[in-house]
Amino acid sequence: MRRSGLTPSPAFRAALAALLLLIRAGGFASPAGPGPPPKEDITLSLKDKVIRDLSSSGLTLAFHIAVSNRSASDRDLVRYHYRVIINQKVFLDMTVGLDAPLPVPAGRDTLLALPVKISYPLLFDAVGPVEDKALCDIVGEMSFADARKREDRVGFAYPGEFPIFKDPEVEFLPIQLNDLTVGGADVIFRTRFKNFNGYDLVVDRLSFRLLFGDKEVLSGAMPGDKSLPRSGEKVFSLPFLIDFFEAGKDLRELLQKAAVPCRLAGEVEITSAWGKLLIRYDKTQDVPVAKTG
Repeated sequence: MRRSGLTPSPAFRAALAALLLLIRAGGFASPAGPGPPPKEDITLSLKDKVIRDLSSSGLTLAFHIAVSNRSASDRDLVRYHYRVIINQKVFLDMTVGLDAPLPVPAGRDTLLALPVKISYPLLFDAVGPVEDKALCDIVGEMSFADARKREDRVGFAYPGEFPIFKDPEVEFLPIQLNDLTVGGADVIFRTRFKNFNGYDLVVDRLSFRLLFGDKEVLSGAMPGDKSLPRSGEKVFSLPFLIDFFEAGKDLRELLQKAAVPCRLAGEVEITSAWGKLLIRYDKTQDVPVAKTG
């Protein structure tokens, strides 16, 4: 019995043989596996994080980002979008368009500052109560344009943290008047600084200006160990002499009263896990005079 079907022609058999030979010789390579990613023209890297303007109302957390332009042409940063996630909740989600493009020259690094202003009242409304410090992530992308206005978008994601800070409280203690004569006075001014934070404040420098009435009677830096323990306090004593011939008789009359209007103002420089922090203080109050002897 004959089998039905078509018999391949000699030409078809020759073509098939040539195809098989080409495959065995590697003329048709198999699809390439994953290789190294293509080199990106622009890359972003985080250099550091800096806290500025720290106070009991909030702070600014600045991310310093190095933009490396490895292409042969200049680029311009034209806009960026970012989200700030604090304690796993979205605090900010915004797009910022630049009024003037920021140049990013070819073949070099350009340092950018991406500041995030954090208001404690807004933070607590958005994410709820936060103790001592908060963890955050900033996630987004930057858009760079070339001379033909074609844009590349480069993503970034960086972690950060910042303190929940309470200003030290300044409290005046009674002025100790050791001696009062026609020509001068021997005075000890005492003040108490209270730390309401749940962490130590390592104070490097505590500067001050002390005024009785409208007269500056003393200024400089607080002596001794100035660090404030967590949830603790420290009293500073400032003994000094007043020469009424230089300061004026009005000051002598002030010290003869039951209380003296005092103003203490200055700066506290703190070393912390978030870098150097500078806190300003300024307090005015009538302070009782305690006479000795």
